[in-house]
Amino acid sequence: MPNRGGQTVALIKGLQEMTEDLDLIICDLWGVMHNGISPFAAAVHAIESARNAGIQTVFLSNAPRPRTYVRSHLLEMGVPHSLTDYVVTSGGLARDEVRRSFVGKHLYHLGPETDRNTIADLPVTEVKTPAEADVIFATDLDFGRVEDHRGWLANAAQRKVPFLCANPDRVVHVGERLFQCAGAVADLYTTMGGEVRWFGKPTAYALKSCIKEVGLPESTPGNRILMIGDSLQTDMAGAYAAGYDGLFIAGGIHRAEYPKLLEKSVNGQVAVEEFQALFGAKKAVPHAVMNQLCW
Repeated sequence: MPNRGGQTVALIKGLQEMTEDLDLIICDLWGVMHNGISPFAAAVHAIESARNAGIQTVFLSNAPRPRTYVRSHLLEMGVPHSLTDYVVTSGGLARDEVRRSFVGKHLYHLGPETDRNTIADLPVTEVKTPAEADVIFATDLDFGRVEDHRGWLANAAQRKVPFLCANPDRVVHVGERLFQCAGAVADLYTTMGGEVRWFGKPTAYALKSCIKEVGLPESTPGNRILMIGDSLQTDMAGAYAAGYDGLFIAGGIHRAEYPKLLEKSVNGQVAVEEFQALFGAKKAVPHAVMNQLCW
């Protein structure tokens, strides 16, 4: 069993090394279970094996889509139906906020037409520019570069229009290509003085909602819950915020740093100080690291 919360981070070879006394695994999707095009067979096997060992699992995605869409996408890619029963998305959580706080308001959707199902059937009036909006619902970028949004959002930021970030990821890999996400625009909006409301990881609320999703008691101890993800800024920070254990998949967003991490290891352990020196002192520190998710 890896050192939980000590002075080192364990480099492990398989998920089974962390499954002792676990009740729930919360697993990220993009970069851990698939690359946006096809699923990773070893990761699918790992989640299947965890379930066979009696551990409940739920997928938690920062996808700015309803959970039904994400579930359908997983099935289309070839993820087994038996693993898709529990899915929580940042898009779904943001939709809930609109229903709670912005009924009848003017909403601007920031993102492409392909994301429009995320705002479908919401009780709002859609407008064509942020300057007309009472609330901005962000699923992705409107323009190719983040900085290009500055002028487009200036009026809304001045008026303190709430910016609902339905995808808090800053970047994502699609195959071998790296794309910026709505989280990067939200960061820009914050620097402009705007109000951002984040949904999905790294909020503790997003992770704790997974407990309710699978029907576990809210009093389940944090060390019996494991968050698996490839982002220190969202997945591991979310695990820290919720008080859960974290397994960092270094072969995703941070794939270039993984060989350097191996160089710093001694007997399968890396000192927390060494980890922070490589990835940044302000980044959340996981309990353990793998290159790719496998059993």
